[in-house]
Amino acid sequence: MSNYLSNFNDLLKQTTLDEKRVMLDALLKNIRMSQESCPETSQTSRSSDSKNLLSYEKYVSSSKDIIKDKKFILELHKELDALNLYAPQANKPKSIWFSCDGDCTYEGKNYAPNKINDYPALLKLLNIVNENELVDGNLDCCNVICYSNNKNTLRLHADNEPYLDAAYPIATYSIGVPRKVEFVPFGSKHDRVVKTVVADDNSLYVMRPGCQAVLQHRVPRGNSADGDDQVRYSISFRKFRKTANVSPDTCSLLSQDDVSSSRPKKTKTSLLIGDSFLARLDPERLSKGKKHVINIAKGGAKIPDVVKSMEDFCGDADNMDKFSIDQVYVSVGTNDIRNLRFEGVKKFKGDLFRLVRSIKSYFPGAKIFFQSLIPLPITQSNFRYTAKNVMDFNSLILHVCHHEHIYIINAFHLFLKGNLRNPRLFPLGFHDVHPNRKGLGILAKEYINRIHSKLFDPFSFN
Repeated sequence: MSNYLSNFNDLLKQTTLDEKRVMLDALLKNIRMSQESCPETSQTSRSSDSKNLLSYEKYVSSSKDIIKDKKFILELHKELDALNLYAPQANKPKSIWFSCDGDCTYEGKNYAPNKINDYPALLKLLNIVNENELVDGNLDCCNVICYSNNKNTLRLHADNEPYLDAAYPIATYSIGVPRKVEFVPFGSKHDRVVKTVVADDNSLYVMRPGCQAVLQHRVPRGNSADGDDQVRYSISFRKFRKTANVSPDTCSLLSQDDVSSSRPKKTKTSLLIGDSFLARLDPERLSKGKKHVINIAKGGAKIPDVVKSMEDFCGDADNMDKFSIDQVYVSVGTNDIRNLRFEGVKKFKGDLFRLVRSIKSYFPGAKIFFQSLIPLPITQSNFRYTAKNVMDFNSLILHVCHHEHIYIINAFHLFLKGNLRNPRLFPLGFHDVHPNRKGLGILAKEYINRIHSKLFDPFSFN
């Protein structure tokens, strides 16, 4: 085999550029012929693409003909037209916010939206949407957007503003000319569309909790063949993240200190998510009786498992009411790269970006810390891959942290002796990936310093 490769390399050195092109064309032709003779190969790649697409289906659902009462639809249209959002010459759609009566101060926003109680058709529509089987929630505000012509578009974005409650869905009712809504995963190359919803007249599409951390969406230009005058109202119902229960009449009389004192107090909490390296840390010892620490890390967890555990945590209303997550510590990667061979760690780049953005969506304003992988044992079966995969994955973590402006905990160097894995910090036998008691103590001390330190460490921030 080595002689064959050597002869082939010598042949390449002697050939001209045109001859190399002919050889490449012949090689591609042979590959196509082999795929035709073995359709299982191409079917496997297509099936993997189908699985990826199906994984996004759970985030978005739609339904048509939501309202049967045609008279009410006319009343709603009349009320929307009275908002004076229609602007046929405008390049961008116009919008206006509404909220239920009784609340005026929201996390990240300190203003009073229009009172939806003053608009009976919108209020009735809110109740209809909340009772819909796709929603099953207690949405309390809406953003009305008017697309006055087919040129009005909405750029690629996610509705992950800190004043919106990520534990609730976002439900959008459409009335008027149908328009497409396209969904693109975070970190996708060339903005690949994985799902398209046609927002028909009198239809509803729902983005479930977690969608804003995984998918972005946009409204492209309409069909020019239908003419320029294509009016569509998009009424997007959401849940505000409330910070105070104050009536609008008294809100203007209260100072910010008054509002803060009336706010139910939440316990500032450090949250640990990830794999067994964090699962083995005792949250009570990490807290030192001063800072509340919650550990939901699980042994064997891979990146998708970490996202799921975070979704479950945030899906519990008690957690969101009791705890204010101001620090999130993440340990992932060891289980993901365990059986990795030729494909390399770049395949996890999109998953890591989605994980970071999911954390930011659920816990806006929290400091995020990613732990690097520690040196893993090298055995006879994996010696060609383990060290390279660990170093490459740590470089990938560093890249993601730098891009997303988050912190990194360099745990790798803690477990070295010289340039080698320190055997005194691992169980005898050298093949266990987990530290022994002494090694675990070193890791715990690093986390205690991070959780309780108020000093800024420039070497941990990227």
